[in-house]
Amino acid sequence: MKRSHLISGVVVLALMAFLPLIIGQYLLNNAVLIVMFVGITVAWNIAAFGGALSLGHAAFFGLGSYTMAILLLDFGVNPWIGMLAGMVVAAGGGLLLSIPLLRLRGPFFTLASIAFAEVIRLVAVYARDFTGGSEGLTIPYAPGWLNMSFSDREPYYYIVLGLTAIAVLVSVWIYYSRVGYQLRASGSDDEATRALGVNTAVLKVVALVISAALTGAFGAFAAQYFFIVDPETNFSLNLYSIQPALNGIIGGAGTVLGPILGAVLMTPIGEYMRGAFAGQQGLNFMIYGVVLVGVVMLMPGGLVSGIEKLRARFRLKRGVGRRTDTTAALDESRAEDRL
Repeated sequence: MKRSHLISGVVVLALMAFLPLIIGQYLLNNAVLIVMFVGITVAWNIAAFGGALSLGHAAFFGLGSYTMAILLLDFGVNPWIGMLAGMVVAAGGGLLLSIPLLRLRGPFFTLASIAFAEVIRLVAVYARDFTGGSEGLTIPYAPGWLNMSFSDREPYYYIVLGLTAIAVLVSVWIYYSRVGYQLRASGSDDEATRALGVNTAVLKVVALVISAALTGAFGAFAAQYFFIVDPETNFSLNLYSIQPALNGIIGGAGTVLGPILGAVLMTPIGEYMRGAFAGQQGLNFMIYGVVLVGVVMLMPGGLVSGIEKLRARFRLKRGVGRRTDTTAALDESRAEDRL
């Protein structure tokens, strides 16, 4: 990782830390949602390094939410510890998904991941003694840092900002590590990578487990932020499976910056469309689909690839201009020498 990238990341994080000082509670709520979806998308993208495009991450989000809520309500476990437990349970869900399903490739894995998330949601619906069934569970309001419960949104913002920063750091570390290079090689050509002696199956399992654990942490946070956990919301395919995938693909799946750009751009648009087209169910996702098709056609690698192409063209033009100026200067000097 370049030092300039690290400095840029620190500057952006510092600027975001000052955001609650200049905006009100309503905009801060939007900021919390945007930062949360940035983190969820970054977590989703870790599995995408190896070419696994999952649409089942709602299962890991819901597992994190329910684990924290059940431990708090039934056993009095502190929410911070419950969040760690949620990460462990979500990681177990990732392991359960990855071992049988990563043998599937392309759209077959994607479809199977949807089925996995739907099975987990149905378990939450019918296991009423633990999950409260369709009614869900309500988190008690007990203000304080120890209880991860607050009357204002500023503390929630800083918590989710910290979680997202951790997710980004983990993503960057994996991307530039030996494992990351092998994962990306596997995503490009799995058979060739295995021919070089790389155990791609183990790498993909590790990537999916890490991705699931981080997603579970955001699920636990959401339970405390919204004070309610229910199957339809916390296992929502639209919100926590399709939305992160769209964010990642539009921004540039398999890259470090792409998921961040995609989530920052698409999350507020998605929130607006859900409100604007509330009475026309599915219209917002039709618009999403049109945007996705347009991006894939014009920028197959997402926004990141489009930005890189623009930068390359700009550099090329500058380079041509400099060469022209240099050539003209040389011609003038040669003419003077001849005189």
